[in-house]
Amino acid sequence: MYKTITKTGLAIAISAAVSLPTHAVSDSQKQQLNNAVVKTSQSQEEKLKEFHAYVNAYLDEYEQWRDEYTNKLDERRTDLIKTWGEGEVSSQTKQVDYSQNDQVKTAVDYESNTATVSVLVDEDSSPEEIEALVRKVPVEVEGKTVDLANLTAEDHVVLYSLDKEQEEKNFVIEQTQSQMNELDVQAERLIQSDTGIPDSFIYQRAHNKKLALLTKAQERIAAQTKLYSEMRAKHGISIEQPEVIDKKVQEVASTESTPAKVSPTVVEKVVNVVPKAQVVKKKPATEAVSTSTKPKKVVSYKVKLPENSLKSRASKYTPLAEKESKNWEIDAALIMAIMHSESAFRPDAKSHVPAFGLMQVVPTSAGHDVNKQVRNIDAPMKASDLYQPVINVETGTAYLDILNSKYLRKIENDQSRLYCMIAAYNTGAGNVARAFNKDRSTSIGKASKVINQMTPEQVYNQLVAKLPYDETKNYLKKVSSRIALYK
Repeated sequence: MYKTITKTGLAIAISAAVSLPTHAVSDSQKQQLNNAVVKTSQSQEEKLKEFHAYVNAYLDEYEQWRDEYTNKLDERRTDLIKTWGEGEVSSQTKQVDYSQNDQVKTAVDYESNTATVSVLVDEDSSPEEIEALVRKVPVEVEGKTVDLANLTAEDHVVLYSLDKEQEEKNFVIEQTQSQMNELDVQAERLIQSDTGIPDSFIYQRAHNKKLALLTKAQERIAAQTKLYSEMRAKHGISIEQPEVIDKKVQEVASTESTPAKVSPTVVEKVVNVVPKAQVVKKKPATEAVSTSTKPKKVVSYKVKLPENSLKSRASKYTPLAEKESKNWEIDAALIMAIMHSESAFRPDAKSHVPAFGLMQVVPTSAGHDVNKQVRNIDAPMKASDLYQPVINVETGTAYLDILNSKYLRKIENDQSRLYCMIAAYNTGAGNVARAFNKDRSTSIGKASKVINQMTPEQVYNQLVAKLPYDETKNYLKKVSSRIALYK
């Protein structure tokens, strides 16, 4: 790949130089030719170093959008925490919308098939005032208008509690783990693509990116601590809390010996205290920090979605799953079970990795893999394309085929390969291999020899016990159990 780039650059420079009279050659053209000539005299070590820099810059360009997304999400969640005491936002299985200048929140949880409509009001609002307010609030759930006045209300004061603070920190931890997982998938994709880049370079790059994510997580968690402390001070709230020992993520990460062994659980150690008890006290008015903001409380209404909501959404995409099943020889029930688990059959679903659409495809890993191996396009996919059901399901199913027929092809038993394929869809074939290799290597060829000596049940149990990410363990359980629903 490097030689192609070098020859192309040299050809362009020479072509530009000889196609014009000598006196017409510009200084920039001369410089371009000189640079090309210099490159031909570079040592192999210099060429490799330059090629690695090129690959690194190429990947950095496509990772920048992830960091920008994370920063914008943090900004949004900070605004919500200031208002609501928590930063609840949409995920792949939950849709959270705000209206009325962020005073009304509608959260539809497709896993529990319920919706919660919450209204932010002054703490001293009377029941009559609240009833009058909610009658003026138009709320739609799943396309139907909901009359809140006919529902039973629950309320709680916005107290900026330790529990809520910990939930927000857990959000950062879980998102960081998912993004670390995706770096593993990306690294595995590069290795399997046989680009000529040394495995050591790919692993080292993934290692460095993980450390950067961990450092950023430490900063984000520290920001959460500061924000909640400021909001408690602003509203005159004092909390008796246990002493928290905060470990620096760099110190924890430094215990990892090699790039290939960066632990996905390291980030959990950044905040390792979940308060078991707390006492929340409102300070007397004379002690409270003066503010023009009145204390608020949240009034919430639970709405049960129709029992057939999931089935109705699923029925829309059954023909699409069956079509792609025939195209790629992948079980339609597996495709449906993945859509169920990944997005609850919502084509506009978006996770915090971020991943997109019905089968939650990440543009720079699975999306890039399918583009290159199936469509002959060496570039990541566009998020806008992945929101289109036809493209998304084709891409997700094609990726399952790549896993099944290429990456995991040495696994002989169909059921064992199915379990590994489900796990690999979430975490990559390399991490599946780590669950079976005693040295925790990512060689799936080596792991296949171990897997082929085991029963499918043993393979499943080994994956649940040894996969490096809890997210993937839970994913394997959910998808495997849901396949039977669509047989």
